[in-house]
Amino acid sequence: MILSPCSKVRSSSKSLDENEIVVSIKTTSKDRMGKMFIDKILLERFVEHPQKVIGVFLNDVQRKQSDNISFTLVSGLFMVYSEFLTKLDGIYYLDPPPTVRKEPYSKYMKPFSELITNDINDILTS
Repeated sequence: MILSPCSKVRSSSKSLDENEIVVSIKTTSKDRMGKMFIDKILLERFVEHPQKVIGVFLNDVQRKQSDNISFTLVSGLFMVYSEFLTKLDGIYYLDPPPTVRKEPYSKYMKPFSELITNDINDILTS
C-alpha cells in the first residue's frame, strides 16, 4: 500500500515517489518481519533514493484452544534487523503484544493509533 501527501499517488508500478510511504501490512511478525527490512533495502537500491517504509501488524498472538495464548514476537530478531540491516520509518500494531510497551522496543514499535493520530504527518513531511 502507498500513502501519499498528494491528492493523487505519484508512485507507479515502475517508480516510487520518495515523498510517499510504502506500507507493508502483515497479520503477524512471526516469519514475516524480516521481509519488511529486506524490502526497504531492495527498494532503495532499485529506485536509487531513500524510501519511506513502515510496517503494520495485526497482532503477534498464537492461540491454542480458548485459554492458551502465547505471543510470537521475536523481539531479539527485530533488534538485529533494526540495528544491523536498516531502520524502518515505523512499526505499528493493531493489537500490540506486551513486549512492545517495554524499552527498548517501545522506541521502535507503536500502536496503530499512533500512526493515525500523530506519526503519519511527521513521516509524510520528513
